[in-house]
Formats: sequence, C-alpha cells, structure tokens
Amino acid sequence: MNSVRDSSGIKMPAEWRAVCYFQRKQPEEKMEKLVHRKAWGELSEYMFKDKEHKIALAQALGTSETEEAIDLLMELVESKDQDILEAACESLKKVGDDHNATELLRILQTIPEENEPLRKKISETIQALHKRG
Repeated sequence: MNSVRDSSGIKMPAEWRAVCYFQRKQPEEKMEKLVHRKAWGELSEYMFKDKEHKIALAQALGTSETEEAIDLLMELVESKDQDILEAACESLKKVGDDHNATELLRILQTIPEENEPLRKKISETIQALHKRG
C-alpha cells in the first residue's frame, strides 16, 4: 500500500490525503459560520491576524447587516491597506448605510491626495451607500 506523510508528519494511505484536505475548513468558511452565529468576540480576533485573514473577515462580514459587523468593517477600512480596504468597501456596499458614508468621508479626508487608489475606492463606496439609502 502506498502511503504519504501529512504536514504534521503522520503517515496515512495516499488515498486519504485528498479527503483530509477537503475536511479542513478554510478561514472564509469558518468566519462565515461565526458571522451567522454572531460570535463577534471570536471574529474580532481576526483583526489582529495577517492580511489574508483580514480580507477573508471583510468578505464574511459582508453577509451581515448587524451593527457589530459594520463596526468591524469600518475598523478594517481604517487599516489603509489597499487590499483590505477594497474588501471592506465591497462588503460595506452590501450592508452599510448613510451613517457609514459619513464615517467614510471622515476617513477619506485623512488619506493623502497622492494615494489616489484608496481615495477612489472610498469615494465609490460613499456613492454606493448614498444610492443604497
């Protein structure tokens, strides 16, 4: 029988490797379940993780119109990282409101004019939120 070692060094039949891979939950899936359960404490821990986790968090939060989800999205917007900001803005377009547009306008005023891509993304989000009502 052909066997391989997984990332933790455990020996297993080669056929099991694919099964074990698909049984692992991707961070996005886990976060979406946490959003559904409204586990804001656990979700807020992702604010201190790496960029990929923050992007996944922003995407997952876009499935909830709760105040807690929107508050976390607004914190992600303030990170000033282009990719994180884009993900947070896309989610805000889905769940945000005029109140968030006002906050985004305040954030926009703090971003230097040389940083056109960030300014443009925030401006687009503000416009979308005004249309959304």
